[in-house]
Amino acid sequence: MNAQARSAAARTGGTLGGILAAGAGLTLYALAVEPYRLQVTHTEIECPRLPASMDGLTVLLLADSHISRHGRRERLLADLLADLPVPDIAVLGGDIITGTGGVPDAMRLIQGNVRSRYGTYAILGNAEHKLRGPRRRDFVSQLDNAGVVTLINRSMPLEVNGATITVAGTDDPYFGHADLETTLAEWDRGRFCLLLAHSPQIVTLAARAGVDLMLSGHTHGGQVRLPFLGALETHNPLGRGVDQGLFDRARLQDTLGRDPGGDTLLYISRGIGVANFANWPLYPRLLCRPEVAWITLRRVDAR
Repeated sequence: MNAQARSAAARTGGTLGGILAAGAGLTLYALAVEPYRLQVTHTEIECPRLPASMDGLTVLLLADSHISRHGRRERLLADLLADLPVPDIAVLGGDIITGTGGVPDAMRLIQGNVRSRYGTYAILGNAEHKLRGPRRRDFVSQLDNAGVVTLINRSMPLEVNGATITVAGTDDPYFGHADLETTLAEWDRGRFCLLLAHSPQIVTLAARAGVDLMLSGHTHGGQVRLPFLGALETHNPLGRGVDQGLFDRARLQDTLGRDPGGDTLLYISRGIGVANFANWPLYPRLLCRPEVAWITLRRVDAR
């Protein structure tokens, strides 16, 4: 091999080595760094039917914590929650635990760190439905005993500042347990309705029913996102585009390719925990930091 060929081979080897090193560094970041970079997001949502006396109502949305033990993420979450103001409403948006082993540590975190002025609500996700029935019911009982209102296909009124809204929650939609008709059966249609549903896949049903605002998780924001491509996987039957953040009717129509049929606003949290990615035994986050969502509801006049 002449000197020119040796120089070309060295350059090729150096480039390949650089690519491999960058890939290894990115993998390490996605597995050991970003999953623990919890981010508090602040979103204001304009709600035409919100009672004027509730303007500024704050909602803390904690979705997809996937607690299996009291580890690094749980300690960081506890510290973060301790530093936040007390919200008006707190919501545990499903997939609270992963396996029964996570129940004691989840309850420890909830009882010690999740606070609210007017009510803390929980809904079930597909992770809770991976538990056997008696164990799932025992977890719900523990939530109830801790003062958390678990909404399983039901609704209830919430009175704040002399006005009343409806807070409703479905059972897990992803595994087919949601019954929206039963959930909304006692809802006074003249009231603002806040609907909690773990997976956003029922948003068009909620829109046609006239729900004002729906809060969801489940997608993890994709967990792994790439520039220009967005989320690689969301486990959302509505497609990868309904992945994170705030969706109004226009954004839903653009994303779904059809009119959802109502003016429901949808907020999807990126979630706190992680799940295995693409059935590999890996739990990464990339360009998709774990989210603690602080939502402020604003009364605006209907346009």
